[in-house]
Amino acid sequence: MSGELATVGSTGASALIAAMTTDGWGRVRTWFGRWLGRGQSETETHHLSRLDRDRELLLATSAEESEEQAGRLAGAWTVRLQDIADMDAQAASELLEFLVRWRAENPESSERAGRVRQQAKASGHSSIVQVGGNQTVIRPERS
Repeated sequence: MSGELATVGSTGASALIAAMTTDGWGRVRTWFGRWLGRGQSETETHHLSRLDRDRELLLATSAEESEEQAGRLAGAWTVRLQDIADMDAQAASELLEFLVRWRAENPESSERAGRVRQQAKASGHSSIVQVGGNQTVIRPERS
């Protein structure tokens, strides 16, 4: 289970972003709002607003840019979810349990959440460095 805890943030974020475009979003939104709020209504309300804002961003994105936007959102949510999981083992277990149930109930969305596509190309003396979800192109001639 400790290996799962180390990646619960990215797994949770992928599922969260995939769920944002499904019919079952309301249930996922409610669960994450409660989980993130940890019993504090003001905190829950804040996170629900953030979830709504991020969903609107994702839905408003053109088809060509939706994958990139989903990647940016998943990166941000990975950090948030992993921070909570790292500080609270019970919260991490709750998130893992939810993800197992969500995957079983939503196999199509779950499959989509597990897919990651990356493409990068460097030419000449340039190189690409990737850390997490961020890519940096390094061009020695411009340094």
